[in-house]
Amino acid sequence: MKKQIHVGLDSQCYTYRIDAMAKLDKPVDDLAKQRIALFRIFLYRDGGLFISPTVRSEYQRIRSQTRAVFHEEWTTLFPETRPINSSRMDARIIELQAHHPDADDCRILAEAEDAGLSVLLSFDSKFISRLSPHTPVSIMRPLDYWPSLNIPRGSTPATTSRFDNPMADQSWWKWI
Repeated sequence: MKKQIHVGLDSQCYTYRIDAMAKLDKPVDDLAKQRIALFRIFLYRDGGLFISPTVRSEYQRIRSQTRAVFHEEWTTLFPETRPINSSRMDARIIELQAHHPDADDCRILAEAEDAGLSVLLSFDSKFISRLSPHTPVSIMRPLDYWPSLNIPRGSTPATTSRFDNPMADQSWWKWI
């Protein structure tokens, strides 16, 4: 039996993922390839993407009420992990902060570990380089994770848009 790979998103990936769903235009910024890979992962990968309680608390701190509500509306597509051993969390966060100063990043990783995620997707180079050597969770950029799925070109997405969804008419995200 093939081991189920559970994949989580950090806060940036969560935001970029829902932005891609809301905008029809092909990404053209410095992270365009990463954003396209992230969107393809969501569509073509069989299995959901998870967010942690800290990712949720980070987007709830967004100052723009419109953006915060927008994030909240998309959470139904992203199950939230529930750390199992909350007493261990604080100790693990302190261990991780010896390598990376951002407490929220360390908490997101500790939550991913405790929830048994296999992969945590991130765009944050410092987060990846500083913490990857210190965790069993593979912290990866979407563009690095996408090829590991071995999705043949021309495959039908596991998740598809309704025919009346404007995204269904777009082609930039298709793996052809």
